[in-house]
Amino acid sequence: MNSKKYILLNQNIEVLDFGFDEELNIITEIYNIYNIDYAPYKLKCDYEQTSSIDRVLMNHWFSGRGIPVHRDNSKEIIEQFNIDSTKELINKHFALSLSDQYWIKPYDLPIKWEDINYFDNTYDAINFANATFGENASSSIKGLTNETSDKFKTPNNTTDGQLKKVWLKVNNKNCLFKASGSLYNFEPINEVIASKICKILDVPYVPYSLDVIHSKRQDSLVSICECAINKDEEIITAYSILPKENLTAGSNDNYNTYLDILNNHNVPNAEEYLQKMLMLDYILLNEDRHLNNFGIIRNVKTLEWVSICPIFDTGRSMNTTVTTSYWNFKLGEVKCFTSNLIPSESLIDFFTINITSKQIEELKKLSLEYSELLQKYKQYTNLTDEQLKILSDGLKERFDCFESAIKLKKLII
Repeated sequence: MNSKKYILLNQNIEVLDFGFDEELNIITEIYNIYNIDYAPYKLKCDYEQTSSIDRVLMNHWFSGRGIPVHRDNSKEIIEQFNIDSTKELINKHFALSLSDQYWIKPYDLPIKWEDINYFDNTYDAINFANATFGENASSSIKGLTNETSDKFKTPNNTTDGQLKKVWLKVNNKNCLFKASGSLYNFEPINEVIASKICKILDVPYVPYSLDVIHSKRQDSLVSICECAINKDEEIITAYSILPKENLTAGSNDNYNTYLDILNNHNVPNAEEYLQKMLMLDYILLNEDRHLNNFGIIRNVKTLEWVSICPIFDTGRSMNTTVTTSYWNFKLGEVKCFTSNLIPSESLIDFFTINITSKQIEELKKLSLEYSELLQKYKQYTNLTDEQLKILSDGLKERFDCFESAIKLKKLII
């Protein structure tokens, strides 16, 4: 192996140095540890148990920052950037991300975080936008701030997830544009309705809007949201927070363990907000609330656990992944601290907080908004008029189910 010495930093705090093979894109050896408290949380927890950093675990953390090989448009990205694998992109510009403040740099390179981070600096937009949504797609995005000197200078080198997505700086704000990838392509509409439900439930959430990106050969309906953190924060996912032994445990065990950890770190309103996330998932039959799309926000300077991470990524809901013949809006399935689907009714056991009758009435009004959005963007989905009505009626039924469940538990005030 041909290893080069690198440093892992959190903003400008040196965490550790290590050997890195630039051809294989793997960490070959851990040398010195300087500030373990500022390390990625899962690495820090492992160090506290073993007094060392496991090279395999660190490689897992590093590779997890990259675009997965199963990304819907991975072939187009590989062609656009003339690479053999999306893994090559991770360290093309210091492995920087918009989900945290970690980065790696060659040991002797005189550069600071302020000079390169994507919160303060511009980055290339054209190449990833076109690779993601099609040729000339970038020209249809209003307010786009672009820097074309280096196509590898982009936070899109480190975006996980299967769906087509791209970070773009629009009107000087970091915005994530995400498409659909299911049978009917209405996930972006689900994201908007989910954010409206969160607003009514009074739980922190990431607001979503809708747009259509036009390219040379296709039009893509996308959801758009701003970055959930600022430059002094990071997202720590539930996967990183839960102990190893809990990653294969059942929903009840994981819920209680996770809540205890959040309470021990004085996360404000942890139980209320966690329950409201599950209420959202119950209403929308969310099939994709895996351990990496919820968590907490930590201040990277003070290391304080500031809050739960605002709710995001609720698009894969309302039976969007199965054919109409399997649509069931009364007894659907969800994910909850598990990798497998469980009956949605299982979530009711977690509900103990009160919901007002006014909130219930406001939720019911969203059925009409959902119907209007489905109709407005019908040409960009694969839905028939009959399916549109089934979905609209389905959401109304989900609100009725939620009201009945809350009434049965005497939680309406």
